[in-house]
Amino acid sequence: MTDETGDNSREASPRKPRTRGPSPEKTAQTRSCLLNAALDEFVENGFAGAQMSRITERAGIAKGTAYRYFPTKAALFEGVVAEFMAPLISGIGPPEPRADESVGDFLRRSLIPVMTTIETSRRADVARLVLAEGRNFPFIVQAYRREAYDRTIDFVRAAARIAMERGELTDDRLLRHPQLIFAPLWLAMIETGILVPDAPVSGAELLAEQIDLIFPPRR
Repeated sequence: MTDETGDNSREASPRKPRTRGPSPEKTAQTRSCLLNAALDEFVENGFAGAQMSRITERAGIAKGTAYRYFPTKAALFEGVVAEFMAPLISGIGPPEPRADESVGDFLRRSLIPVMTTIETSRRADVARLVLAEGRNFPFIVQAYRREAYDRTIDFVRAAARIAMERGELTDDRLLRHPQLIFAPLWLAMIETGILVPDAPVSGAELLAEQIDLIFPPRR
């Protein structure tokens, strides 16, 4: 058809209505379902044996949707570590005991509550997965150290330094080996998840006992 000026033109096609993306709440829910399904798959089949198809089936989402969140299986594993370990770091807070609070009491107040849920929060599953798979997949260890392990060790080392400055510790063993605080916790995770699963050990209780040994409670 020719208009009055003689130019040829096509009739404009109607614009397609814009489609709204998923809400932030829906996005967060999808991501959470994906990460929980991924942890289930990694725990049951290991990192090498885990399959994205099974993960997405568990989560009830399309495979393409999963890849929009995490482009590779390695990225998905790193997302699992970050997701499940973040509450640990935020729950502990900075190593800043109150002026009227001993370092031992500070460690009890900061560490024991978050470690009480180490099994139910599935943080222990993540830790055991790192132990099982870390030798073959070094990036798994790197992700765990970055998101959790190194931060907790730095936290205890800083607390030990404060205790020495205050005279609450008489030697530097905890400063040199901050791993001493968490050693019973790792033992509990190994016993509960691997060695003696029918008789679970409370990591929080062992942690409390260890803190008491290093920082005897005030009488």
